[in-house]
Amino acid sequence: MNDKLGQAAEKKIREWLDRPEDGYCFDRIPNRMTGFYGDNNICDFILFKSPEMYYIESKATWNDRFELSMLSKNQHDGLLAKSKIDHVHGWVIVLFASHQRAFIVDIKDIVYMETELNKHSLNITKQDKWPIPVLEIKTIPNSRKKLLDYDKDNVI
Repeated sequence: MNDKLGQAAEKKIREWLDRPEDGYCFDRIPNRMTGFYGDNNICDFILFKSPEMYYIESKATWNDRFELSMLSKNQHDGLLAKSKIDHVHGWVIVLFASHQRAFIVDIKDIVYMETELNKHSLNITKQDKWPIPVLEIKTIPNSRKKLLDYDKDNVI
């Protein structure tokens, strides 16, 4: 992921979900890339919205294709382990920057794609044929070509 694109995507997620007034307990997990301690995090964010907890990894691409290998083994396995706990979810939010669209993909569905279907990517131009359910994040249209604004009414 391009560092600037990744940082911008993470900033948009923070703007969308960091809303304690709406009952969201949202935290960014510090990592070495951003100058903080720790480099083995399974995700970028943790969100609690009673009664559910979400471990969220942010990924962004300029390409039409999101390669599942963009998730490190530690992220992949860590998100999956967390998702096995009741009321805990492992999610990957994928921003297709060139298309100004973002999707929430459950780690369990990623594992299904890899193990049962032997598929290793999602192509935005073939979204109607994706073999797993995804949630598209409702966005607000803007004139910028690479980023998007999440609709704050579109909540988890």
